[in-house]
Amino acid sequence: MCLKVINPPPFLFVVFFSLLWWGCQSGKHGEKKNEGDGDYISSVSVLHAKGFQIDHAREYTKVTIHNPWTSDRKPYAVYYLYKTDAIALPPDGIKVKIPVTTLAVNTFSYFEFLTLLGEVDVIKAVTDGFRVYNPVILQKMETGEIIDLGDPFNPNVEKTMALNPQAIINSAYAQMDSYSERLIQAGFSVIYSLEWMENSPLARAEWIKLMAAFLDKEAMADTIFSGIEGKYLDLQEKVKEVPQKRSVMAGDNFQGTWYVPGGNSFNATLFRDAHLDYHYKNNKESGSIGLDIESILTQFGNVELWFGCEADTYGELAEKDAKYLLLQPVQKRQVFNNHNRTTPSGGNDFFESAIANPDLMLSDLIKAAYPSLLPHYSFTYIKPLEETPARE
Repeated sequence: MCLKVINPPPFLFVVFFSLLWWGCQSGKHGEKKNEGDGDYISSVSVLHAKGFQIDHAREYTKVTIHNPWTSDRKPYAVYYLYKTDAIALPPDGIKVKIPVTTLAVNTFSYFEFLTLLGEVDVIKAVTDGFRVYNPVILQKMETGEIIDLGDPFNPNVEKTMALNPQAIINSAYAQMDSYSERLIQAGFSVIYSLEWMENSPLARAEWIKLMAAFLDKEAMADTIFSGIEGKYLDLQEKVKEVPQKRSVMAGDNFQGTWYVPGGNSFNATLFRDAHLDYHYKNNKESGSIGLDIESILTQFGNVELWFGCEADTYGELAEKDAKYLLLQPVQKRQVFNNHNRTTPSGGNDFFESAIANPDLMLSDLIKAAYPSLLPHYSFTYIKPLEETPARE
């Protein structure tokens, strides 16, 4: 058996995230801080996400992004958000005047956060423009209101500097990337995205609160997240009524390796919340596990459902590898991809809005596994494979 544990960096998600996909009361503002917390008088209650915290002083807000790769509690980044120039700020950290009015966004997952907050107009640049799904952003790209900075691994720094955005949203890695370093050296504020390191759907969605702090819309974000959280938890309770869990497999073969979610991963949590039985449910890994096709057939050959397949038809699947036909979900036509919302050029809404809408992701799984529980719901991100022949 080929078994390897992988915790992929965020830039690989666009390439094979679809292979890894299936690889309480909302927080309130104004909580009193305990004595000994310095000058901070209140904080945003973050109940699911572990990657950030927001503390309020009388004249400014401190946003801390935690570093998940170190044990010394040294943060990845600290920001001090202020509204007027006359305010005295602590000497450390990155100073950002709010509300932020112009952004370059180098991570698709923040498009929906900005959309929900009614702030799409602050986006002035994106990367990998041909992969964008959001119709408003696509329209703004056509009119020149939003520019494409190119490759997300090597964005056009000169274009970024000429655009002069107030801040740049960029995915954070264990080590600083050269793009961020050049921008920081040029005096730009980089807002780091680390929501991809969270291990639960609600935790990732809660990062809308961090984005809202930079837009001075914390109360709005709290209301939005509370609604999403409530719908998600209601779905969790509803699916518990099902007496027998259905079994599930995930991912697909990618360059000779089939990536499945570790038991402590985002996707495994989603399976648990959808009342699905998953082979690696007791595994402790938060990344993905790489298997060979023989191990997949042994461990998952008789499961009932397959999510995250990278094919559109059963004919195409058979042409990719005849061994797929040995899987029970293929034989019983219970295979789903995440291609329900796509564009001809390669945009896929799953990579954009799904993180901010975990209730819809959960609804998709429940609809596929237990359709009678959601009789009036139609799939948002996933769809069953078609019976038509393989594509020409």
